[in-house]
Amino acid sequence: PSGYRTVFNMYVIEGFNHKEIGEKLNIAESSSRSQLAKSKKMLKKLITELYSDNG
Repeated sequence: PSGYRTVFNMYVIEGFNHKEIGEKLNIAESSSRSQLAKSKKMLKKLITELYSDNG
């Protein structure tokens, strides 16, 4: 989902912290943390599937 992608990019790539992300996206800091965790889980699953399909 695009919300997960936005939070992931802001945190991992752009270097924002969860408080800053919450302020910029008008979401709770806890929502930012939750969306980041979910996005990492989804990314891990996609990478695992990609490598297991090619293995």
